Amino acid sequence: MLRYRRPQSLGRLGAAIAICLFGAAALAETKAILSAASAVIKDTAYPVLITIDQRGQPKARVVEAFPPDSAYVVWVATKPVTRKVQEIRAHPKVTLHYFNEASRSYVSIMGKASLVEDTAIKAAMRRDSDSDKLYPNFPEDYLLIRVDPIRLEGILPGFRGDPDTWEPVGVDFPIEVLVP
Repeated sequence: MLRYRRPQSLGRLGAAIAICLFGAAALAETKAILSAASAVIKDTAYPVLITIDQRGQPKARVVEAFPPDSAYVVWVATKPVTRKVQEIRAHPKVTLHYFNEASRSYVSIMGKASLVEDTAIKAAMRRDSDSDKLYPNFPEDYLLIRVDPIRLEGILPGFRGDPDTWEPVGVDFPIEVLVP
């Protein structure tokens, strides 16, 4: 997140104008980063969901995630008996990683996962790809993982990161611009 420090030499009016301008610039950059990230996500068929197992070892698997909503909440459908469900119960912090070879870009959404067992929500969100073959006992054998974002990072078209440290650009959630 960007943090603005008020210069002493500007006076009250000058400082107020600087805060407004700085906040607008930060918001514009955040929107541009999220727009570029959305394009990478849209062009990535299957992201990787990374969880932490009982030994503290990161585990990665390809998933068919729902597209992020406007708040960058991502949903994943799975069976309730999978290892990822057990790992999320024990360690809810996860990462969804989207890589697009064509643009040589990636997006990582780090967040907190929760398991959603509400039958009405499952019925409303079920996709055609969530077939009876995959989930023959729907809704009992169908579970939703909701990932609420904490941070988004990426190497994106127009945002290639720091050339020396290779640190990617990032956005913290909830999105806000801090001013004193």
